Amino acid sequence: MISSLAKTLAVLLLLWSVADQYVDRLFVFDHAKLQELSRASISLHGNDTSALLTHLTRSLREEYGNAVVEWSKEDWFFNNAGGAMGTMVILHASVTEYLIFFGTALETEGHSGVHMADDYFTILHGEQHAAYPGDLRPTVYRPGDQNHLRRGDAIQYAMPTTCFALELAQGWIPAMLPFGFADTFSSTLDWYNLYKTVKLTAINMVVQTMRGKI
Repeated sequence: MISSLAKTLAVLLLLWSVADQYVDRLFVFDHAKLQELSRASISLHGNDTSALLTHLTRSLREEYGNAVVEWSKEDWFFNNAGGAMGTMVILHASVTEYLIFFGTALETEGHSGVHMADDYFTILHGEQHAAYPGDLRPTVYRPGDQNHLRRGDAIQYAMPTTCFALELAQGWIPAMLPFGFADTFSSTLDWYNLYKTVKLTAINMVVQTMRGKI
């Protein structure tokens, strides 16, 4: 039995290593274009976060079509991960990419997690402060700036006041989900929020898969 399990794991690892070499061919979004569209919306609505998010969503749908979904206030939910707490809404979720608005009306700070994906965090309102081990001063990202957290890296980050961002992750998204769920079991016990997170993520992944987007 152990031998069969080992063989199965070896085959799965081989298949994953091959697929991993071609994962970038499955990407739809261009992080540079997202930053460009974000800056355009900031220039028009920098003092009105609600109008900024609405305008940027419209711009994203014009650029990427149905790869980006529309949303309402009821689609937002909490995210507790790595000690940080914020609120988010899904714009796109598939096996290899997610695009979300993430932020906090208050403040937050925590660990980024270590992921099998590159993360592009474009600030729309407020500031994000980030530091790698050994940094004596933070790197500060302001509206229009984009923080690229490379796959396998980790940072400490803070949003010292109200802050919202457009976040793109590109890589193996299912492998990121345990990080997003773990705090429910270890601290918050917010089962309804977990249910809403799983439900909306699954719905979006199914919709994109039906469109042919892996």
